[in-house]
Amino acid sequence: MGILMRLTDCAEDKKLHDYSFLSASLVLLFLGLFLLLKKEWSIHSSTKFPIAGIESPGYFGLVKARARFVSNAFHIVKSGYHKYRGKNFVVTTYNYDIVILTHDQVKELSNEPEDTVSNQASGIERMMAEHTGLGRFDGHNYLSEAVRIKLIQSLGTITDAITEEIRFALDTELPECTADEWRPIGIFTTIQRTVARTSSRVFAGLPLCRNEDWLTISTRFTRDLFMTVIELTRIPKPIRPFYAWMFDSKRVMNSYRKRAEILLAPTIQRRLEEERLAEKNGAVYEKPNDMLQWLTDLVEPRHKTTDSLSELQLMTTFVSIQGTSNTFLNALFDLAAHQECVQPIREEMEAAISANNGVIDRATLRKMRKTDSFFKESMRKNPPLFTFNRKIMKSITLSDGTCLPKGAMISAPVSMFSTDPDFVEDPETFDGFRWYKKSLEAEGLATHNTKWTTTSARDLGFGHGRHACPGRFFASDVMKTLLAFIILQYDFKYPEGQSRPPTLETGEYFSPNTTKKLLFKKLPGPKKFSFL
Repeated sequence: MGILMRLTDCAEDKKLHDYSFLSASLVLLFLGLFLLLKKEWSIHSSTKFPIAGIESPGYFGLVKARARFVSNAFHIVKSGYHKYRGKNFVVTTYNYDIVILTHDQVKELSNEPEDTVSNQASGIERMMAEHTGLGRFDGHNYLSEAVRIKLIQSLGTITDAITEEIRFALDTELPECTADEWRPIGIFTTIQRTVARTSSRVFAGLPLCRNEDWLTISTRFTRDLFMTVIELTRIPKPIRPFYAWMFDSKRVMNSYRKRAEILLAPTIQRRLEEERLAEKNGAVYEKPNDMLQWLTDLVEPRHKTTDSLSELQLMTTFVSIQGTSNTFLNALFDLAAHQECVQPIREEMEAAISANNGVIDRATLRKMRKTDSFFKESMRKNPPLFTFNRKIMKSITLSDGTCLPKGAMISAPVSMFSTDPDFVEDPETFDGFRWYKKSLEAEGLATHNTKWTTTSARDLGFGHGRHACPGRFFASDVMKTLLAFIILQYDFKYPEGQSRPPTLETGEYFSPNTTKKLLFKKLPGPKKFSFL
């Protein structure tokens, strides 16, 4: 009987122990959830700005607003822009909260140093580097320095390579067309692969730019990485680390990094060895004039390895090819929708090239002012939701008294500025030659910015200030040259009954409809210029 009592007491003690353990676990779980929710909500306490898109109070109202941002971001920002006109407000997303800047604040912040208002830190957070594997070169500006110092200085010497590669690419990528009938073409693939070939010609040289494996990597990497980011964006922040671990969100980056190194390692190793031997023998190493070599010269010794240089080369595709391809596709869609602009642009191109003895170079491209105007107007009418994306690294007080705390994410609502009648006359009308006409009115007035690549607090397509896109001059040259090849050889239009497709939107990420087809027909007669 005593033994039975002791066994009963032990069982009761075990139950009490289990209940205590369960109770403690539940308390810890709810405490953890409370702290997570409190942390999520407390993001706003440091700014005190109103939150756009909130329809109900409390944390769950915040969760609903974040969910709405994924599918309805443009309208949330538009509503906030007009409701709080001329003032700051916040839009909340699953990844971060963004303080929306006014035009005057963009102007004031545009030249703040990186250690105060950081472009790089913003990019790392926006692309969820801790989950996607993009943060390896955090703290280094290798790519922007290579573009700013080397690429821009080389633009005058690489025009022939750009022209040659575009001709080769279009001959390879664009399906055969005749002057007798219209042919439907899924033009985005042609554009993207042409941009990839041309960019890779300058970034890595021959023969890699014509290697099919490299073209696959360079055209798909950005797409797959953004798909990973968008997938993670849909996951609430408190459980995102677990989700990322469970489904290995870094697999895209790791896979492409390995594939890039396999292709690039032989070239990198050969160049490093040739440079070493030249130095050993007291000879001059004749360096290739491409991005791969510029990066090799710029990086710290610890990054002068095949894996680091391959990853940096991969990152050049990330920051260039997709953006250039989308911008060009938007312009082609707009040209197809505004046929009245095609012939004037064609005639201007023919006149500029003929005046240069049939040669297309940078000087010729600069004379294509109607072309320049059309690209600028297309970019104005098809902007991203945000540009001028920065992270505040040190708390700062602006001249209007606004306090931006350390850690705050900030953005300019370029999609609102570009349609604001205070900044653009008759903003809802697409006028392909708007900026050309303004340039004629403003001849000799240095204060009037009408060129496509000129940035300002109102012209934010390429950003503005210290971190304006340094590659915009190269991208402009590539796109103008590509358009010349197309418009001097083809007519194009939408299929019967179809019109310009609307932009696709997922959260803050906007893109043209890449599945849309255009009808192409060869222009009659022989080619007018030998470079075509």
